[in-house]
Amino acid sequence: MEETNVTMTTEKTQGETAAKENETKAEKFIRIGEYRMNKAVDAIGRLENLANRSFYEYTQEQVDAMFQALEGRVVEVKVRFMPKKAAESKTFSFGITE
Repeated sequence: MEETNVTMTTEKTQGETAAKENETKAEKFIRIGEYRMNKAVDAIGRLENLANRSFYEYTQEQVDAMFQALEGRVVEVKVRFMPKKAAESKTFSFGITE
């Protein structure tokens, strides 16, 4: 089986539309990024339903733990998008310049 077919099958399994022929990496990022962001935003929005005290009972500590986990994960993912620092020189120096 070709690698392309494997990728397309995986994407269809995840609910994402199949890759388009001759699609650039930038176009693929936009296509998949929009799909995944919409799913994430919808899932986060469903958390709002838990706030209805007619159906649920919870403590402030539980709410804080829930949002701490969510915010922590967002930070982890955001860090992956930040440019990596150039490797620092491993050359020793006393820092004396003349």
